[in-house]
Amino acid sequence: MHTLDILSQVLFVGLMAMLLYVLYQRFVRMLSRDRIQGTYAQVADCTWHSDGRLVVVIEMKEAGWCQLKWEGGEAQIQCASGRHEESVEAPHKPAGNVEFTFENQVIRRKVD
Repeated sequence: MHTLDILSQVLFVGLMAMLLYVLYQRFVRMLSRDRIQGTYAQVADCTWHSDGRLVVVIEMKEAGWCQLKWEGGEAQIQCASGRHEESVEAPHKPAGNVEFTFENQVIRRKVD
């Protein structure tokens, strides 16, 4: 009987710890609701044309810079707010992904 009492107490303490953890997470989420905001860019299109151009279309809420890297080249562009289309020299079609590095995020896209 003594073993069952210890087991029930351990299970009760474990259950209370899980309950407190869940309540703590909800409390933190409630306090930070509508305070955490971020502006993120979206890569709408990334295509390579046979005349040696890599054309990217980027949508951003705020103007900012973007660093492009791909196998065999890289470029840095300044993007305007809203929809921005940029053409970069790329003599050969990138074999892998193109990596778009913004101030607060990194996006990898395959080239069409």
